[in-house]
Amino acid sequence: MNISRPLRSLTGMPAALAKLSRRGAAAVEFALLVPVVLAGLTGVANYGLAIFEKIELESAARAGAQMAIRDRENTSAIQQTTVDSTNLTITTDDVSVSTACRCADIDSTATCGTTCADNEPTQFYTTVTVTKNFTLLLLGTNVTLSESVTVRTQ
Repeated sequence: MNISRPLRSLTGMPAALAKLSRRGAAAVEFALLVPVVLAGLTGVANYGLAIFEKIELESAARAGAQMAIRDRENTSAIQQTTVDSTNLTITTDDVSVSTACRCADIDSTATCGTTCADNEPTQFYTTVTVTKNFTLLLLGTNVTLSESVTVRTQ
C-alpha cells in the first residue's frame, strides 16, 4: 500500500472533497436546528416574563391589601395604591376590591354588621384582585394573569 497516495473515503472521493462534504452537511444541520433552538429559547424567555409579571401582580395586590387594612372603605385609594406600586401597565380598572364578612366560629360568610352565634361581631375581610392580559409570543394568544390577596380588615 502506498502511503503517499491521497487518502480516499469509502466512496472513492479524495479526502479533501470528503472534508468539504462534511462541512456542507454541518452547515445544513446548523441551518435546520437554528429555528428550533431559537423557538425554544423564545418560549423559555416568554414563560419567564409571564412568571415575572405574575410576581409583580402579587406584589401590587399585597400593596393594595395593606392600604385596605388602613381604610377598607376607600376603594379608589386601594385601587390607586395597587396601580402605583408596580411598573406594569395596569389601570384602576384592572383592580377589583371586594369585602366579605365571616364569623370567627364558622368558615362561611355572614352578613356584615351583624353579630355571630357567639355574640361577637362579624369580621371584615377585603380581597384585592389584580388582572392583566399577557400575550404568548409563539402562539400569539392572550392569557389573563390574575392575583388575589385577602386580608382581615377589622
